[in-house]
Amino acid sequence: MPEARDIRDYYDAVATDYDVKHGVSLAGQAYNFATYYVPFLDAAVPRQGRILEIGCGTGVYTEWLSRRGLDVVAMDLSPPMIDEARRRCAEARYLDGDCEDPGPVLAAAGVGGEFDAIVGVNTFSYYPDKAKALANYHRLLAPGGRLVVVDMNGLSPYYALMAMTGFNELGEWMAPLKESNPPALTRLLGDAGFRVETMIRFAFIPNGLGAGAVSLLKPFDG
Repeated sequence: MPEARDIRDYYDAVATDYDVKHGVSLAGQAYNFATYYVPFLDAAVPRQGRILEIGCGTGVYTEWLSRRGLDVVAMDLSPPMIDEARRRCAEARYLDGDCEDPGPVLAAAGVGGEFDAIVGVNTFSYYPDKAKALANYHRLLAPGGRLVVVDMNGLSPYYALMAMTGFNELGEWMAPLKESNPPALTRLLGDAGFRVETMIRFAFIPNGLGAGAVSLLKPFDG
């Protein structure tokens, strides 16, 4: 299982081409974002208040949260990824540090108080210690605050195929990714003190596909 330093080194190295390498700027992600992510986030994320975004990456979802009018603190382990995010969305406040344990980083930066929501998109499944992360998030949320996670389902055969083919170096991430599945997440969330309001499955079309492949698969979606 990758160590935190190895994870940071990897994202530092791929920051400038991350959006293409991991499909964030490709047609599959654009389709899923418009069709599934936005309706889910629109229903789940508050319309006002303070938001902590965990694993902000290159700022694609930071930008959406900021345009919603929220006060966004965005955190990522990789400073070069934060540089990319800041170029995309200057309105958020950015901090680099351990997204599994944001408390010390927030305290050191003078960011006190509680958050109305903690939001993570396509990051949580990679965390080696999900139970620790959830306990830390629970402490940072205001009463009635929400944890909103959009992420990968480790039960999907797609990720095993990606690992076998060496696509996006996924093999080294398979152990934590397999922990990210509906039954395991339900148990982890309950153990951390969360009550699951909504858990849905979507995104039949892989994010990393180009326009032609998306056009072929769209009739089979849903």
